[in-house]
Amino acid sequence: MKKFLQNTLARSLCVLAFGILLIVFAAEITEWIVMLCGLVFIIPGAVSLIGYFRRDPEGRQIMLYPIIAVGSILFGLVQVIWPELFIAIIMYILSGCLILISLIQSYTLWNIHKQGVKIHPAYYLVTVLELATGLYIALTNNKTEIAELPVVLLGCGFIIYSLLELWTIYLVRQNNKKGGEIVAIETTSDNTDQ
Repeated sequence: MKKFLQNTLARSLCVLAFGILLIVFAAEITEWIVMLCGLVFIIPGAVSLIGYFRRDPEGRQIMLYPIIAVGSILFGLVQVIWPELFIAIIMYILSGCLILISLIQSYTLWNIHKQGVKIHPAYYLVTVLELATGLYIALTNNKTEIAELPVVLLGCGFIIYSLLELWTIYLVRQNNKKGGEIVAIETTSDNTDQ
């Protein structure tokens, strides 16, 4: 049991440190993720382009492959060189999708209401919140701050997990001090009720 608690403590402290780093360096991590995605586009594009030109001239009949490879390389370069630009573009696209989704959902709720189905007011509140969120993201000036939010939430989740693990260790130690015993539950695959 002592080894289990030590492993749990080490794991929870590592996750706690990782969660704190995610929150502290959220902007940088967001840009690094975009730059890493850019490399994911550059490398296959370069390999495809090199592979195309290494073929003999008779094998180069389809001109689509080098165009796709160059497009992949250019797209990756934009992500690596200007991650803020790419983040801003993605935020505009996603906010537009969120606005469109909220409008579609409102129209659907209106049609359902016309059919005579009673709809709880919370449904309308959700669509209004979706629309407000989409408009806020579209109209805000700093898109990188909004892009940081998922990284910050992920860091908060890691910290909460770590604190719950530390609390579990505390509870187990308190139980052991009181003389309690942790009993392992064994499961069997035999079904005796048949």
